[in-house]
Amino acid sequence: MTKSSKNTRDRSAEIQKVLGKAFWSIVEHYKLNQREQAVLLGINYNRTRLSSFKEGFSIPDDPDKVLRASHLVGIHKSLRILFPHNRKVVYGWLKTPRKQFNNKSAMDYIEVGGPDYESLMRLASVRRFLDQVRVSG
Repeated sequence: MTKSSKNTRDRSAEIQKVLGKAFWSIVEHYKLNQREQAVLLGINYNRTRLSSFKEGFSIPDDPDKVLRASHLVGIHKSLRILFPHNRKVVYGWLKTPRKQFNNKSAMDYIEVGGPDYESLMRLASVRRFLDQVRVSG
């Protein structure tokens, strides 16, 4: 193994570790249940598996899961910027129905179809929506 590939692997592991901690912190603040957590991670609901990830503050070792956690962090970042003095609004935003999501909550919108590829696209679209709101502010 070259020094460069080892550095890349070490950096990827560190990013995954940081995202794991952020993911579990965010889902706790937002009071997301295990089914919602599974959808956000793109895994089938399994209480034991989720508990294992949560105990280790980790996420599955998979680029798809890293991307999903990154989108959730981006959503959280945008909400904190949009509502800097109102954590109640920030932490309730994902579960509040909105016309932009056909009068469903963003979480309901993301969950349509379960933890498949479509949920990743919906998660990304929620992030894009908030990014657009934030920059057009």
